[in-house]
Amino acid sequence: MELSAHTRQTDRLLLAPLTLADTADVFRVYGDPATWAHLPAGRFSELAQAEHQVAASERSFRARGLGTWAVRVTTEGATTGLPEGAWIGSGGLQYLEDAGVWNLGYRLSPEAWGRGFATELARAAVTAGAQVAPAVPITARALVNNPASTAVLEKLGLTLVWEGERAGGEGAGSRTLLSRVYADRPLTATAFDWLVAHA
Repeated sequence: MELSAHTRQTDRLLLAPLTLADTADVFRVYGDPATWAHLPAGRFSELAQAEHQVAASERSFRARGLGTWAVRVTTEGATTGLPEGAWIGSGGLQYLEDAGVWNLGYRLSPEAWGRGFATELARAAVTAGAQVAPAVPITARALVNNPASTAVLEKLGLTLVWEGERAGGEGAGSRTLLSRVYADRPLTATAFDWLVAHA
């Protein structure tokens, strides 16, 4: 695979910008009900949703130098439990124009869970954000009912800046979902209000 200027590598992962060639894999992971156990309504049901995500990432890389990476395993055996080259998900930073912040996000396939990949990926994204645009805050949103994701954000040193009822209503079983907003620094009122409204 040809490496782009926006490709990064960690101890166990290759992080390359999403391309159209990744569309089917994006749909496979984002269409898997297991990856949406905390918010079933978010599950992709059409390939066009994956195409839209890839296109948005391509625009973000062109305009801001960062976007969403395809995540592949670079080593095999005991260190990962997965074959070398396995496509395990996507993640990175997307710029939120209305808030003026980076949004950290990722979604990994179930077979990749429990191996520390999310933390490894998220740490690379935070490092990249600090290098590419150090003046732009890095933020993340996570549901309270997803303790694995909130643990990752706390490991990164992001600070909880808000917790409350998720905008947009109820989750599975008519339960009101609580959401959290994290940031790496104090936020402007505009950024804070936007993130809370879209938590």
